[in-house]
Amino acid sequence: MQHLFPFNLAGCCLLAGLLTFVNTQAQNKAGRPVIMTLNDRHVEPGVWEKVVEGSPFFNSSWRPAALLLSNGVVVEQVPVKVNLLDNQIHYLDSAGREMVTMHEVKSVIFLDEANDTSAVLVNRLALSKAAAVPDGWMQLLSKGKATLLKRMMKQDVEVKGYGASTVVTHINTTTQYLLLFDGRIEKVQTLGDIADLLESASLSTWVAKQRGRKQSEEQLKAAVDYFNSL
Repeated sequence: MQHLFPFNLAGCCLLAGLLTFVNTQAQNKAGRPVIMTLNDRHVEPGVWEKVVEGSPFFNSSWRPAALLLSNGVVVEQVPVKVNLLDNQIHYLDSAGREMVTMHEVKSVIFLDEANDTSAVLVNRLALSKAAAVPDGWMQLLSKGKATLLKRMMKQDVEVKGYGASTVVTHINTTTQYLLLFDGRIEKVQTLGDIADLLESASLSTWVAKQRGRKQSEEQLKAAVDYFNSL
C-alpha cells in the first residue's frame, strides 16, 4: 500500500528557505514523493492514556507538516505529531490510522505557521556539518550565519501514589538552547553567552542595551536575529 501526498514547493516560502538551509539538492528530488505505509508501524489507539501529567509530544494535536527525508524527498500535507520522548514521527495515513514512520526524517516543517522558523524541527541529519550535534529533535528559532536551536528533552517517570494500586507515567521536560556557528555547537543560557561566542562588537553593543531585561527565549532569538542581520 502506498500513501501519496501532493507537493507544491512554490506555495511554501518557508519550506523553500528551509530546504536551502538543510539540503541544497533536496528541491531537485522533490516532486510526487511516496510514503510506504507498509514499512511503517501502526500505533494502537490510547497508547499514551496512562500518562496523567505532561506529554511526550512537541505538538499535542495533529498539525499539517512537510517532511524532508534523508534522501532529499519531500512529503507534504501530512497530519503529524512529533514524539520527543522516542524521537519518532507519528502521522495519520489515508485511512485515519495513527502510524510511526520508519523512514529517516531530517526535518519537519509545520505548514500552518507561514514564514516562521520556530515552526521547523530539525535533527542531526539536517545539521551534519556541525560537530557534536546531540540526538533528538530541535526547534529552529533563528537561522542565518548563526543558528539558534531549542532542544526539549522528555523523560518518562513511573509513579505509584501512596496507597494506589496502579502505576502512572509522568512526562518531564527539560530545555536547552544551542547556538550553531562556524561548525561548532554550544549551549547558551544568556545574551552574554551568545555575544561571547559570536564575537561581534555590534552585537555586544546591542546586548549591553538589553541589561535589566528578563533573559527570555524571545531575547535569545532577538540577539541571534540581530547578528544575522548584520
